[in-house]
Amino acid sequence: MRPQLSWIVLLATALLLIGCSSDEEPQEPPAQVVKLFETGQQDLFPSRRFVGRVDAVSTVNLAFQVGGRIQTFSAVQGSTVPSGELIARLDPTDYALQVRGAEAEVEQARRHLNRQRNLYSHNAVSESVLDAARADAELAETQLESAKQELAYTSLYAPFDALITRRLVENHTTVPPNTEVVRIQDISELRIRINVPEALMQHLENGRAFNVEAEVATLPGERIPLVYREHVTEPDEVAQTYQVEFSPAEGVPLVTLPGTTATVFIEMTDAITPSMIMVPSSALDHSESGDFRVWVYDSENGTVAPQQVTVGEMSGDHVIIIAGLQPGVSIAAAGVQHLREGMRVKPLDAAL
Repeated sequence: MRPQLSWIVLLATALLLIGCSSDEEPQEPPAQVVKLFETGQQDLFPSRRFVGRVDAVSTVNLAFQVGGRIQTFSAVQGSTVPSGELIARLDPTDYALQVRGAEAEVEQARRHLNRQRNLYSHNAVSESVLDAARADAELAETQLESAKQELAYTSLYAPFDALITRRLVENHTTVPPNTEVVRIQDISELRIRINVPEALMQHLENGRAFNVEAEVATLPGERIPLVYREHVTEPDEVAQTYQVEFSPAEGVPLVTLPGTTATVFIEMTDAITPSMIMVPSSALDHSESGDFRVWVYDSENGTVAPQQVTVGEMSGDHVIIIAGLQPGVSIAAAGVQHLREGMRVKPLDAAL
């Protein structure tokens, strides 16, 4: 009987231990420590500064539409050529001979046509023969016009008052058709081009008034008032910025050369409302659908929940929140990829 009693005691002890362990509540995992950031409204910068460049209204590479050897290349780099003045000329000998040959063909075709007309008037030839002679004459005249046009193409003239930026080939070079030989710039009005972020571009398109001034590197300390000219509507693929062009205000001279660096100061004449919210870029997370979101901290429950947001431009290590977030809200500022909805967290300040 003693062995049976021992087994009974062991079994009772095991059951007692199991019952005690089941009464204990399971321990929750420790709260995730997160760094918090409290959102607040920030005024859009009343004045912005951008680095730009002075440029010509247009830059064009001129090319001969026919091939040949350059005979005259009077363009001097850095000089200004008036509109209509000769810049370069090919040797026209071959093209002049083609014109003379075409003129002879025209003369011969015209005489032949006159003979056929005379014969036709006496019923000596059919109307089809006369039509063929007429077609030959028209073809010869067309070939003459083409030869004259090619002769004219041997000369390059300035299409506007042009600054000779660079000769792309040397004089006496033999070039094939459509070979670019000289680069010119239209400096009738100098432009200053800058790249601006999307947020500022939106206000520009909405007709908001700006005061714009520039300081050119060659004229340090001198502010030049600018006026808006045009902008590119497609953003840069990498920087997501838009190119905007300004020019000096009427009556304000800008004595410098294209390519000079300029600093452009843009100040809005009226306030922008509502103010924007900026958060650290490290606070941004992506949902499964690819939308931007932040993790909002609930101080009462000590948990976090995702909040979808619409983002704007970057400013340093911060990003503008256009929609989806109100001021006075605490959000996780780092480690957001490890958070889950309803996860218990502990603010970093409280954990220290």
